[in-house]
Amino acid sequence: MRILLLILFSSFSICSFGQNSLNERIDSILSAQVVTEFGPGLTVGVVKDGELVYKKSNGLMNLEYNIPFNDATTFELASVTKQFTSACIALLEKQGKLSVNDDVRKIVPELYFSGDTIRIKHLLNHTSGIRNHNVLLDLSGFDYEHQGYTNKSIQQLMFRQKGMNNKPGDKFLYSNTNYVLLALIVERVSGMPIHQFAEKELFEPLGMSNTFYSSDLRSIVKNRAYPYYQVKNEFKQPKSLTLCVGAGGMSSTISDLITWSQVFLDSKHPFSYIADFVTKLEPLNNGEEMQHARGMFVTAYKGYNTFNHSGRDLGLRSQFICIPDLNLGVVVFANSEEINAVDVSYKILDLYIQDLPQNDYNQTKYNHKKEELNQFIGHYQELNSDLRMHLFINNDTLNVQSSYGRNPVQLNSVSGSSFARIDNASVKYTFLSEKKSEADLLVDFGGAVFYFEKIELASDPNPNVSEYAGSYFSKELNIGYELVVSDQELILNYPNNEGLVLKEGEKDVFGANRRTKYAFIRDDKNKVTSFYVASEGTVKDILFEKVNQ
Repeated sequence: MRILLLILFSSFSICSFGQNSLNERIDSILSAQVVTEFGPGLTVGVVKDGELVYKKSNGLMNLEYNIPFNDATTFELASVTKQFTSACIALLEKQGKLSVNDDVRKIVPELYFSGDTIRIKHLLNHTSGIRNHNVLLDLSGFDYEHQGYTNKSIQQLMFRQKGMNNKPGDKFLYSNTNYVLLALIVERVSGMPIHQFAEKELFEPLGMSNTFYSSDLRSIVKNRAYPYYQVKNEFKQPKSLTLCVGAGGMSSTISDLITWSQVFLDSKHPFSYIADFVTKLEPLNNGEEMQHARGMFVTAYKGYNTFNHSGRDLGLRSQFICIPDLNLGVVVFANSEEINAVDVSYKILDLYIQDLPQNDYNQTKYNHKKEELNQFIGHYQELNSDLRMHLFINNDTLNVQSSYGRNPVQLNSVSGSSFARIDNASVKYTFLSEKKSEADLLVDFGGAVFYFEKIELASDPNPNVSEYAGSYFSKELNIGYELVVSDQELILNYPNNEGLVLKEGEKDVFGANRRTKYAFIRDDKNKVTSFYVASEGTVKDILFEKVNQ
């Protein structure tokens, strides 16, 4: 018996020593993120094999009163919220009150869109084609410093929309509006606001006592971490006038999120069906696989499947990630825009991933000959923005450079038609040899896919920019744009956006290097009559018609 106890004690000591060593290395990761002890910081939790093995914070949750983080610090989740909104839909489906295959317009008939059916599952996996309201607000000249919006005002904005980005199920285009509409569906089907439904059906049963959807901006939140962003050497605190829930609008703590992680890590958990629901992947209409499920990304990292979603708002960063095969979960909250919560989470994961598969993601899996690379070179433009990429060959390898002025990056070959960035293998470039869509190139930024077409830059930009000048109006946005010419340059003015210099890329296609594209339309007499706006990859075909022809 004594020998057995000694063996058990020795094993425990070795395990404890191993975890202590890991904890010290995680401490170093956190310390590297916090430049000053008097500034904002981050808090981290790690769960392994059902046990909380690490929980620590660096920095202050309130700079005004020098209050450090504590075990009960509450953070706003931003887009990490989406998995909980999806969970509410899962609960309603289990209760038999709806199906993910239901037509959204049976519940929200105010949506105008004609044509193909938009199903609840299309909202969940961002394939609905519904425009992103955040971008629509930007295009409308929304003044975030003095204006706020709510779920109701976003709904009213969407009910005015006549067009869509794509046929439902054709493309993955991330849109916060999908989850605002899901919150409305939860309310109409359950008969109660989403914050009440989630509290009753999800948070209370799970014992997540410090997790909630916001319902009133005036409410006092105990132990709240305030958001901060840096301007030069000074930290500033953003003041939000917005209360919009579903896509965001939730708060929680490290402890509660660790509790939530067990839904994904424990196959015998009473709510494990929610994990199955939230992480269910469905193909696009053309059969292509996606990496976004229903409120979470399902992506590979160093040979392991991960369930993950990050969140970001002004002054806030968050990350939730689980690896079921390792029974490992990491939660990171930061109240500083300058701290990359996603990067921190993967640095921590690396400490636990020791034995990499032979086909490690960093290895080149295909060798292109130089003449094979020639087919990929040229200029590519995102379909729904003015972002361009120049692909060229240097030292017998394919390189990419963004029109945003970033330095060229070498691409490693992955297959005959796909490549990955040498500095970030999660960013992948896939060329479409047989056009299954209007795109020639898909760029996957770790699960978020953007679509590019190959273009020919205007060899001689139009010298007569005055033919584009005039007043234009959009009925869908209820906003007017003014285009004027100054010093032979085309200048765009609209509320809160003055003096934007538009430069021609393709013929009759302009941009201001702000991920917004202006494509002008001519009549049969070659006269400019209107233009379409596409922006941020998530909004397309907003029509502006000339009103002073």
